[in-house]
Amino acid sequence: MAEQPQTCWAVAVDTPVGQLSYAGPKDPQPAIEVGDWVLVPVGPRVLLGLVLGPEAPPQGVALREILMVCVHLPRLGAADLAFYQFVASYYRRGLGPVVATAVPTWLRQPAVHQPSKRKAGPGPSRLERLLGRLSRPASDQHQPVDPAKADAPVLTAEQQAAIRLFETTDQPVLLEGVTGSGKTQVYIEAMRTQLARSTVGQVLFLVPEIGLTPALLARLERAFPGLAMVALHSGLADQARAQAWLQAALGRVRIVVGTRTAVLCPMPHLELIIVDEEHDTSYKQQEGIRYSARDLAVWLANQRRLRLVLGSATPSLESRAQAARGRYRIAQMHQRATGAQRAQVRLIDTISEPAQEGLTPTAWRALEQTFAQGRQALVYVNRRGWAPVLACSACGWQQTCQACGVPAVLHKHEGRWRAICHHCGLVTAIPRACPDCGAPELEPQGRGSQRLEQALSDRFPEARLLRLDRDAIGSSRHLGEALDLVARGEVDLVVGTQMVAKGHDFPALSLVVVVDADQQLYNPDFRAPEWLFANLLQVSGRAGRHAQHGDPGQVLIQTRYPTHPILKALVAGDAQTLSSVWQGLLSERAAAGLPPYGHLAAVRFSHREERLAEERGRELTQHLRQWLAGQGELKDQAVVYAPVPRYPARQANRSRWQVFLESSNRRLLHALLAQAEAWAAQNRGLDAQVEVDPLQFC
Repeated sequence: MAEQPQTCWAVAVDTPVGQLSYAGPKDPQPAIEVGDWVLVPVGPRVLLGLVLGPEAPPQGVALREILMVCVHLPRLGAADLAFYQFVASYYRRGLGPVVATAVPTWLRQPAVHQPSKRKAGPGPSRLERLLGRLSRPASDQHQPVDPAKADAPVLTAEQQAAIRLFETTDQPVLLEGVTGSGKTQVYIEAMRTQLARSTVGQVLFLVPEIGLTPALLARLERAFPGLAMVALHSGLADQARAQAWLQAALGRVRIVVGTRTAVLCPMPHLELIIVDEEHDTSYKQQEGIRYSARDLAVWLANQRRLRLVLGSATPSLESRAQAARGRYRIAQMHQRATGAQRAQVRLIDTISEPAQEGLTPTAWRALEQTFAQGRQALVYVNRRGWAPVLACSACGWQQTCQACGVPAVLHKHEGRWRAICHHCGLVTAIPRACPDCGAPELEPQGRGSQRLEQALSDRFPEARLLRLDRDAIGSSRHLGEALDLVARGEVDLVVGTQMVAKGHDFPALSLVVVVDADQQLYNPDFRAPEWLFANLLQVSGRAGRHAQHGDPGQVLIQTRYPTHPILKALVAGDAQTLSSVWQGLLSERAAAGLPPYGHLAAVRFSHREERLAEERGRELTQHLRQWLAGQGELKDQAVVYAPVPRYPARQANRSRWQVFLESSNRRLLHALLAQAEAWAAQNRGLDAQVEVDPLQFC
């Protein structure tokens, strides 16, 4: 066999540049093709790379060689490469980092692909041994799905209408259903219809939180017994995640349930994508490549002509606008599938009825009655820790993070007090007296989930209490176990943060108390009203989902502003009133030219010296405005705002600033970002990055 001629190959590698050029290997190996995975040298390291194609060799440069073709990793097709290239282009990151984000850590280790060393000669690699354990009989890989399962549950008229819409349209379907309306069953029937059309078709089911995957997988296993399915998320051990990724990428499983990173997994027979709780901000990655999994799912479905269902009790304004434009078909479900009535919402004015240990007398009485009736209650407070700040009652001193300059949150762990910065993670000890005036009267200000848990435990010592927040729940396994306890009725009272408002079904829960409903009202972000409305609707929907007729659940919302239109709409609760709030929020966005009627980006940067950071911000703004002024008629289609500090203004001893860009023209916006990137590259010592479609503006 003739030796393969040495060729120059472009390879996507996890480096700031994003891709490098390599010579083909001299040793006889399988012919390299576009989409192959290879091991390549990068400086002193060896990295996993993706072959993009042949290219003309650079003049006067001695190329390093590809070390190895990873023949046991599935070769990517043109559609997968196009998808990764779009992610890199739109979110303005190198293709190599995008590819590295898409592949589990275990598979990126060179040692995984290299033959094992044995006395008798090279043995199978660790990847080969793993693939051997994954082998399945062919008959199990392509199991047909019955489109009309005999023991399927009886569907409501609204569920049936939603399923008919899915079956009769090729457009994306936006499924708006109140909590408890049976959206998951609609997803299952949509999956059944799609999977019955092919013996190899795959479904990607996205959820916003790892904690939602165990219950969902269990339900899907009951609905599709014997059908191969996996969970894919960052909570898995490295090798387990690699195993799930391989099964999906090789087409050996029909259903993949995953969080946002799962959207980047190549699936050769993908036919349907479901995005549950599509409004949830957890779909937006906040570190590294800051992509939106929901938005990528929409692009992927459009590019590959896949079926798409976006579901939520509180669809985002972006999705509502797409439905209004006719790009999505919308199905609405206003009634709970169990027949239970909507929970009764009541506002408690904390000015006329002050709280005692965080709860008003009305809330305390409601809890007593709930426990007396043998039912469950949820106390919702979206703050972790014991208290937001520790302060001196004599002089007003507050304990702050030395690296960030913002209040450190007071925590209690195993009987010991400590202050933790929720921005940089710095842990500091609690002083015995005020460092400023020496007074011993240091008091916690405000209440977090820990402090409320203690107050509730003191008041109801017989109640079985469970706190659900990121401090109490250390892993997805622990969260699954905790949720099982609640579902089995082995918990009387749940104290939880935002993680309990996302898609969980607590059958015996009849009372929800919202402790600090006003928190988002103080948020200057233009999205804050949307987030507040959606969050309160979601958490309110946990109450009384399985209550009998005439016995609805109860929601008590403690607030200083009981006349606020959003809160009053929650009390009314009818579809027309709720819809008017959403339409009002959309109208405000349209009038201001804000998303979804305009496009935003941010250039964020930091420097150790505050003066230099601010100066660089002004220089960047001037540079971008000058460039924009030279763009003729386009100059009026974009705005470059003055630099402003981020919150916290100082983090990890670096001064943080940002410049916002706004435009009605996406192409022009990306051209501005290219100018910002070129400017930042010339300013050493400045840690700068751009973000497209940012969610956080403070």
